[in-house]
Amino acid sequence: MSAQNHEISRLPGLVRMTAAPREAGSRALELPRTGSIVPVWVVILFVAAYALADSTTGLFPNPRFGIQPLSPHAALAMTLMTLGGARYAPAVLAAVLLGWIFPRDTSFSLALVPAAFAITAVYWAAAIALRRWARWGGAQVRPWDVNILLAVSVPAALSCAFIDALRQVVGPAVAASSLPLLAFRIFVADLLGLVVLAPLLLQLTSGSWVRQMRRSWNLKVLRDALLFLLAVGGLLELVFGLRPLDEFRMSYLLFLPMIIVAMRYGVLGVSTVMPVIQLGLLAALMLVGTRAGTAFEFQLLMLTLAVTALYLGALSDERQRAAHRIAEHERALRERGLALAEAQRLASTAELAAALAHDLSQPLSAIGTYASASQVLAARGVADHPKLLETLEQITKESARAGQYLRRMRDFFRTGTMREEHVVVADLIEATRGHLQDRLSRGGIHWRATIDDALPPVRVDTVQMGAVLGNLATNACDALWGVRGPREIHVRAYMVPGTNPTMVRVQIEDSGPGIPPELRERLFLPLATTKPNGMGLGLALSRSIAERQGGHLWYDDSREHTTFCLDLRTDA
Repeated sequence: MSAQNHEISRLPGLVRMTAAPREAGSRALELPRTGSIVPVWVVILFVAAYALADSTTGLFPNPRFGIQPLSPHAALAMTLMTLGGARYAPAVLAAVLLGWIFPRDTSFSLALVPAAFAITAVYWAAAIALRRWARWGGAQVRPWDVNILLAVSVPAALSCAFIDALRQVVGPAVAASSLPLLAFRIFVADLLGLVVLAPLLLQLTSGSWVRQMRRSWNLKVLRDALLFLLAVGGLLELVFGLRPLDEFRMSYLLFLPMIIVAMRYGVLGVSTVMPVIQLGLLAALMLVGTRAGTAFEFQLLMLTLAVTALYLGALSDERQRAAHRIAEHERALRERGLALAEAQRLASTAELAAALAHDLSQPLSAIGTYASASQVLAARGVADHPKLLETLEQITKESARAGQYLRRMRDFFRTGTMREEHVVVADLIEATRGHLQDRLSRGGIHWRATIDDALPPVRVDTVQMGAVLGNLATNACDALWGVRGPREIHVRAYMVPGTNPTMVRVQIEDSGPGIPPELRERLFLPLATTKPNGMGLGLALSRSIAERQGGHLWYDDSREHTTFCLDLRTDA
């Protein structure tokens, strides 16, 4: 168990302990390892309560011996030694001796001392076990802690019961033949006291009960407390007053309010109301004059009720903690989702800027070329007026194309939506050739298109896919610009067999020098380029656009000439 630092402050009527943060996964109780200094008045109160508890022996007298309906001794002693440690063993020893002597006016005998030492040792060992393996002093009580409480309480109560019964048998008041029955009756009383009282005492002395009540106390809790008292009072009156059936069988109705409290308020509620039900049950048994045997049966009933309620309360707390962890996890996931969405938005913005910078260069370059030509034609005079008008019309078209492309790309990267249309592949290819007509002419590049008959329309965004084809064709033109010999771009469109949905493939092949082998592996990565002034973004953006529209763009290295393949989906 990891070492912990604790600060103890004295409050009226309560010792409050504030623990340092626990290491993750620790099972240690929120109490100090070596013990705390407990106020003297608390020790005196403990000794008095322990000694006076023996006065309840005569409530349900037995022909051979007296037994307690509920023994708080073990709960009181274990709480004090769990809180303060072994330094309070003398106080426990004195309380044990006073409990045997004072209420019954029994004379002191040296034979009582070994028995008192033995019982004190049992209490000390049980307190160490609780301190080491459970955490009943805190709010995080789990089913494991209930297991530990029972695993500690059963042998402790059994040992103390045997020692106490043997002490009484040694004396003249109780016959030796009564030892088994007497030990069993004391065992049940001690175990019942531990299960009913120890959870509340441990939480009270550690301060967790007060802290939780301060956090959760409101009018709703007060209302539920009043309803609980009324329900318990009504059930006791029904069971022991009206008696419509056998009172022992009817007493199982007391499970109902306890289950409701356990599921609603967890271990805190259970540990608070269990003593209330126990006191109410004892009062009812005393009023109706119950025999000792019948009282013992109700002891077993209360023990069953208490153990059941503790487990239900611990499971309810565990469920609430799990729900809280799930809610925290969902909140963290939402925050991560928002952060991811923001990152994606920023990435889309960067991608949009790169796409605009890359693909707008084509129409802007064309606009600049046509504008220069217009100046030359305007300087020549009226003779070239028709040619000037044609050039200005080209400027208008390129400007409109640039604006349309800008709007479409902005909408796509802002909302992720596309304006899908049924487009004829031949029209896409012809539009691409038309935009590059001047470059083809100036570069002496032959454009050849081979389009299979009866190709179904493809479902694409016309502007975006036109930008992809334009980028591929422009790259082919750039590759052919300094080539000696035949300069040809061959565009072919055909159906791809065996695909679902049916795909149309557009191949762009040029007779250029080809792509260096070292560049092919990273061809579609950003910043990969063979152009001196290239940005290295065209192929990466083109593939991104194609895949977002259900297609695919790839480089076919099996062919002799540089060939890029663009697969587009259809409705066929």
